[in-house]
Amino acid sequence: MKKTIPLVLCVALANAADTQVLSNTKNQIIELKKKQIEQKEKSNKYDWLTNININGSVSEDDDGVQSEDYSLSLSQDIFKFGGITSQIDYAKELKKMESINLDISTKDDLNTLFSLLIDIKLNNISLEKNLLNIQNSEIDIKNKKSEYKAGELGISDLNEAIMTRNELKDARKELQLSKLSNINSVKQYTKENYKNINIPKVELLSKELFLQNANSVKYAKLDINVNNDLYKIKRADYLPALSLDASYGYSNSDTKTGDDYYNYGLSVSVPLSYTSSSTIEQSKLDYLISKQELNDEINSAELTYDKAILNIQNYKERIELASEDIKLYEELLTVIEQEYQAGYKTVDDVETLKNSKKIRELDIENYKLNIQKQILSLYFQI
Repeated sequence: MKKTIPLVLCVALANAADTQVLSNTKNQIIELKKKQIEQKEKSNKYDWLTNININGSVSEDDDGVQSEDYSLSLSQDIFKFGGITSQIDYAKELKKMESINLDISTKDDLNTLFSLLIDIKLNNISLEKNLLNIQNSEIDIKNKKSEYKAGELGISDLNEAIMTRNELKDARKELQLSKLSNINSVKQYTKENYKNINIPKVELLSKELFLQNANSVKYAKLDINVNNDLYKIKRADYLPALSLDASYGYSNSDTKTGDDYYNYGLSVSVPLSYTSSSTIEQSKLDYLISKQELNDEINSAELTYDKAILNIQNYKERIELASEDIKLYEELLTVIEQEYQAGYKTVDDVETLKNSKKIRELDIENYKLNIQKQILSLYFQI
């Protein structure tokens, strides 16, 4: 029970709260597709019922005698060796499959939206890191300029520092453009201000639960059922069928008083076809192929999960390395600040180390956001 609670909460979150952030147009499309699926199920469910035929005629012979004839007739299959029940089952399973397909499409949109929001946060971190690197570069240029004027440094070293600073400023323009591009992309999915949208915080799902509830796997399982029902329907089409035949009519003419008539009975039909065996076999092969595709989909889902876990582990290891660097910077800052107070170090040395420490702290924020992105990608697949 404890294992299912996080999953239920996540699915409820993905299907209810998160869809509210999508644009009205996208939500209207979702609702219309739901209605379309419902109507399609009703149509497929009763597809085995035949139409009632209404016939009417008015005629006049050479002697001017008029005759009228009106009738209702029906020929309805009532037994087809499982074909009727398979048709009803097919309608139900197809509805489930199309509903999951709609859910997959909706969650793809949600995953893209929240991935873009995370990317904007990553853009902000990159811009902040870039600014700190530019500040360190300016300090480096100032120091090398002094050393060059004092004859302690060659012009190539100073020029290299200037080129580094210019590259960082060019990179800043690219980062700003990337952020604007992501903001514009968000507008394709929602009309809300991206700053006001909260990114869901969910915990990592176990591999077992992911494979049990992955929509792609559910879809593949239902595809087997649908193809199995289609195979049964197709097979029944070439087997004997028992039908109820009934008709009711009314006839009248100038020479004969109007009269009602009716008849009813049962009939057995046996279809003969030269292509029946190949048609049935083709339908059976579709069913067998879908069974193999399920195994392929399970393998694909497993690889997707393993890849996400590998990426998450990689980011965690990078967080550990960054944390070690931060501890080292803190130790160095303690020493350098003491030397600065004693007049052995300049304020530039202190600022450079502070900026470097801040950059590594921002790296940790970056890695945590990327971990969150990986976890969300898994949750939006169930």
